Amino acid sequence: MNNINYVNLGEKIKSTRKERGYTQEKLAEICDISTGFLGHIERGTRKLSLDTLFCIATVLNVSIDYLLIDSANKSDNFLEQMDSVARSLNPSAYNSFRKTVKILAEHIDEM
Repeated sequence: MNNINYVNLGEKIKSTRKERGYTQEKLAEICDISTGFLGHIERGTRKLSLDTLFCIATVLNVSIDYLLIDSANKSDNFLEQMDSVARSLNPSAYNSFRKTVKILAEHIDEM
């Protein structure tokens, strides 16, 4: 189960990096990754290893939890929003909604 919202994680890394005065080039160099890969991490288009996350957190002087907390909470918020939408539907629409979500979940890796 993957509950990490990589877009939110990347935004948190980017904002923290800027607050700490690091360029992408410098942070990437210290963590031994390419600047392009760091850019992908910050946009949430690539997943990063635990080692890379640990290095980024260490260099930026924050905990891994600090970087991940909003990412997990925003994912939970999405689930709450989906639940709210589902509860507002009539029984027929709810059944269609549930089936649609199930089909999407089964094929998400193909997208």
